[in-house]
Amino acid sequence: MISFLSHPVTTFFGGVILALIGIGILLNTKMEGNQTAQFVKDYRAAMSKAGEAGPSPGTSDEATAIQRFTEFLENVGNRIYVENQTANAYAEDAYLDDTIATHYGPDEIRSYFLQTAETMTSFEVNILDSARSGADHYIRWEMIFAAPKLAGGEPIHSVGISQVRFNEKGKVVFHQDFWDSGRHIYGQIPVVGGMIGIIKNRMK
Repeated sequence: MISFLSHPVTTFFGGVILALIGIGILLNTKMEGNQTAQFVKDYRAAMSKAGEAGPSPGTSDEATAIQRFTEFLENVGNRIYVENQTANAYAEDAYLDDTIATHYGPDEIRSYFLQTAETMTSFEVNILDSARSGADHYIRWEMIFAAPKLAGGEPIHSVGISQVRFNEKGKVVFHQDFWDSGRHIYGQIPVVGGMIGIIKNRMK
């Protein structure tokens, strides 16, 4: 029995099991409770605060606002562009939730996108189309990006939609992204991606 417990293979697998237990305990202590209802409440509150004072449908002001925002998305991987244009695209009281983080105002949003650009080796956003419903504009896009710590540095392809509201000056006051960040960000991180895959398989 002692020789079995001291065997290299047994020691290796014992170490792996202990490491997994340790990771599980660590992750459990860092996990938040079920915050989904609060997320929806915050989303609705942000929309309500944004109001409906944006440009009227079919006007040149509306076209200018959409163009300014889509150009910002297309250049969000360009540090110089982000540095110079964030305040032109986003209002002082802007709200941004890209499913990864929530930020308020152009200063926070600028810092966030600059940090994102710093981690990427390449970043491309292609605007596919847009539509309007009431005060909301929905911009559908395809994103291709690469980062050394994700998917071994290989390009990651994703699609998503940005729900946007503009203020009376045509600046973004509300920006909510809808895309699968779990698959395309967290799912590409070593170990974390494997754990997400296990969870998905158990839910089938």
